[in-house]
Amino acid sequence: MRIPLAIVLSVSALAPGAARARADAGVPGCTAAPADAVRPELDRLEKALPQSPGDPLLLFEQAIAHAMLCDRERTLRSLSAVARTWGGLDPGNFRGFAFLRGDPEFDRLVRDIRARNPPVLSSQSAYVFQEPDLFPEGMAFDGRTGRVYAGSAATQRIAWTDRSGALHELVPSRAGGLGFPAGMKVDAARKRLCVASAASFGPGKDIPGAVTGILCFALADGRPVRALRLPAGRTGFLNDLAIDPSSGTLYTTNTSTGAVMQATERDTQLRELLPDETVPGANGIALDSGGRVLFVAGDEGITRVDLATGKAARLERAAQIVDGSIDGLYFWKGALVGVQNGVHPGRVVRFGLDGQLRRLERMEVLEAYAPWIDGPTTGAIDGDSLLYLANTQLRRWYGAPRPGEPMPVQVRRIELGAKRPRH
Repeated sequence: MRIPLAIVLSVSALAPGAARARADAGVPGCTAAPADAVRPELDRLEKALPQSPGDPLLLFEQAIAHAMLCDRERTLRSLSAVARTWGGLDPGNFRGFAFLRGDPEFDRLVRDIRARNPPVLSSQSAYVFQEPDLFPEGMAFDGRTGRVYAGSAATQRIAWTDRSGALHELVPSRAGGLGFPAGMKVDAARKRLCVASAASFGPGKDIPGAVTGILCFALADGRPVRALRLPAGRTGFLNDLAIDPSSGTLYTTNTSTGAVMQATERDTQLRELLPDETVPGANGIALDSGGRVLFVAGDEGITRVDLATGKAARLERAAQIVDGSIDGLYFWKGALVGVQNGVHPGRVVRFGLDGQLRRLERMEVLEAYAPWIDGPTTGAIDGDSLLYLANTQLRRWYGAPRPGEPMPVQVRRIELGAKRPRH
């Protein structure tokens, strides 16, 4: 979301007068963010909402801003508006609203949203990582070998499995400068796995010796074969990447700054494709089948980049489409498929595109409220299906109280050719 993540994670909003009693009951209290840090966001949203009345994503962001100020009434008022509108956004798992869990009005809103948006169950189990404490954020798939790769946030290493279910290690912990492993892709033509690595995953959570950049490892034995760092003076959190299979040109998103970086096979470091703030919250990224158009997911929508001209513009939308807060993003037969979280406990959606790849024509929910979903993040296309990480359980790793023990990580398969109701 647009509001700085470090501020969002530090706030569990609650009316100040009730904070001590709720804390005594085991519910997080409220620490308000500085008003000066939040006011510009509230002003922006107050100007944007009249232009897009009832937009559920803007209303959700407005609720986040009020929550940062520990304003219970205004937070609930904005969330009530979210609940009344279209989109099916669900604040129940968003960390910025943790202070409201147990509040009767908040719990009622969440129940109402879920009652109007029943579960959609479409997937089948495809692979299982038999390591409950893996806590992956990114995954990749190699169609030639049938191997699926996942990076461990907990141990900063990369593991793989296949249909046998056996667990193997490709990259040992922190080898080659590997830090927090986010998005990753198999570059089959060059027989390597490229990973977005971060030297830190939050304030005070630096990883000694880790590199912030794109690191590539040989698929055969995991040895480091390439390291692409940010240019001098540039910082941020590289989140996901896309690779042109024909040329090897690589594109990656900088979530912290809203920039998109690139590197050809000849480059020794990343170069700027789109400057900072072009795509606030830049995250998932995908190329069309011809390698001519790049799609970049951001906080409030998906941006289209014409790679021939470098021009970037938000995709137009038909009514009642929510394309913000997409984590993993994938192109399949003229459509975009995404894992949407943050504004939802986690669902998989598909967006139909027009023939020019400039407009989102429709939105379909492919999977939502499935019992196996727990923090879905990213995936990969396998022919006519999507493989996706269904239960990363990252909230447990981040420290959110969760009942029971961690479970083995499931990679689920959704057949994309199946007919489903439009939303």
